[in-house]
Amino acid sequence: HSIELEHRSEIHHISFETMNADKQVETHREKDGDPKDDVWRGRSLKSILNELNITDFDHLKFTSGDNYLVRLKKEQIEKYDPIIALYRNEKKLDPANIRLVISGMSDMFWIKNIVSIKTASLSDIPFPRKIYFAEAIIKTKQIRKKLSPFVDVQGYTLKEIAYEAFPFLQDEILIVGIDGVKHIMDYEKHLKNAVLVKNGNSFNLQSPDIPAGMWIKKLAYVQFFDRALVFQNEFKNIGEVSGLLEWDKLPENVNLHINGKTENKKTSDLFEDCKWKYIEWLEW
Repeated sequence: HSIELEHRSEIHHISFETMNADKQVETHREKDGDPKDDVWRGRSLKSILNELNITDFDHLKFTSGDNYLVRLKKEQIEKYDPIIALYRNEKKLDPANIRLVISGMSDMFWIKNIVSIKTASLSDIPFPRKIYFAEAIIKTKQIRKKLSPFVDVQGYTLKEIAYEAFPFLQDEILIVGIDGVKHIMDYEKHLKNAVLVKNGNSFNLQSPDIPAGMWIKKLAYVQFFDRALVFQNEFKNIGEVSGLLEWDKLPENVNLHINGKTENKKTSDLFEDCKWKYIEWLEW
């Protein structure tokens, strides 16, 4: 058994046997500031990366055997010093339960049954030059009363809404909830069967191809390459969108498309613009 670690097209295989024989470290479980009784022991993630001379990355993507995804920023790795745990309270874990343990971070990051780790850079996600607004698309669609395989829900398929913004759905897509939860998922593998379940004026993203722990409540933003789909109802202005996505700098001018007409405005106007709710799409 091993974990596949990919960095710049070079693949390393980290065997459980080798990790078990190497120097190990311990960490105590901590949740909401309260230490627990669990003691986890395994290999330091930082030491593995250092041994392989892997330093030039912005974040790591972890994938489990059931398609669960976790991304860790380089700064989080430095701050929390995660371990790949092989033992829990001195009991050896079977391969399906070997997991990433990060004392001080939420359980959602404690991915188990890790099959691959891949380095990635922030430059992989370009700034969106064209933004579409979901509400303008949704009002042209008939709501679905059945969203198989889910029951007692109504809404739309992700494909029928996203297709208006992204004619070619493929490769990796950025999905962001209004609470800041972000996932970058492969469309064919994780999202082709995804649905948008109506939740008041918001939509929850659910997919039968990913664990429920990765479903997004109150979907706010979707991006594929340099195009994005924004759920207007989750924001008051472009400033809130920029804050959620952590954009460093916005272009000075923007073209707004409203009711078939185009208006050129300063981007700064969109921080307070009362026309926000009427924009169908914009481009820089």
